Amino acid sequence: MNKGLAFDIFKKDQMSGEFRRFDRAAMLLKEWLRSSNEMEAEPWGFWATLGFSAIIFGLFCALQFLVVMAFVSFARVQHPELDLEVYAKSLSSNGFCLAISEVVSGLICIPLTLWFTKLRKNISVKNYIGFREPQKREWVRWLLILAVFLFLSDAVISLLHRPIVPPFMVDAYKTVSSLPALLFAIIVVAPIFEEIFFRGFLFQGIRYSRLGPIGAIGITSFLWAGIHLQYDVYGIMILFALGLLLGIVRLKTDSIHLLMVMHSLVSVVATIETTLYVRFMG
Repeated sequence: MNKGLAFDIFKKDQMSGEFRRFDRAAMLLKEWLRSSNEMEAEPWGFWATLGFSAIIFGLFCALQFLVVMAFVSFARVQHPELDLEVYAKSLSSNGFCLAISEVVSGLICIPLTLWFTKLRKNISVKNYIGFREPQKREWVRWLLILAVFLFLSDAVISLLHRPIVPPFMVDAYKTVSSLPALLFAIIVVAPIFEEIFFRGFLFQGIRYSRLGPIGAIGITSFLWAGIHLQYDVYGIMILFALGLLLGIVRLKTDSIHLLMVMHSLVSVVATIETTLYVRFMG
């Protein structure tokens, strides 16, 4: 072999080896930096998450209480002879009061939740909460599973000889003075706020704690079902099971968009069932 050619081949091999070593060093540095950022980019810790969540939920309850008090005060002015204690109790199933309280509290607590999320440095609100568009196959798979769940839950309730439409929903539908307001509250505002809060902010704080993903699914499902005290025990159990399903979807897809749509569809189905019940049986 020609000495010049052999020297060129040796030179190229030497340079190729240097480039390979440089590439390996760059990859190691990139991996180290990525790992460091990932450690810094974890959500709020368990106790911080619980503290912020208590503030959010406390404000949510306070705003709903203020709306109820506003309704009571207005009723006192309009009807001085009214038994205010009885009227106040009836507001728990008053459709218009439910709509206003949900919209007011939700529209205030959504940005508060996102603000607490933004306070956590080195992690975007998008990644923290899960604002990610699912793939088409994820949409199809989980929406089909949701349809099966809703069918089975109605079947179980029927087998237990329980009403598919809870009485409070019938009362809310009958007493609402603005149906669009109620639909906006339960189909738009409630799914957005509850998913951002429970399976966005709260879920992530528990998920990265010692309780892990299983703890996050269980705790958020329990708390979410627990706030729906207007349901009977069977309804709360169904909601807990639905919360488990939504938690699994959150874990598998990391998409809050999909959860909002699933939650909203559940409300749509419940509204249709209520409408049919009131018109044909109520």
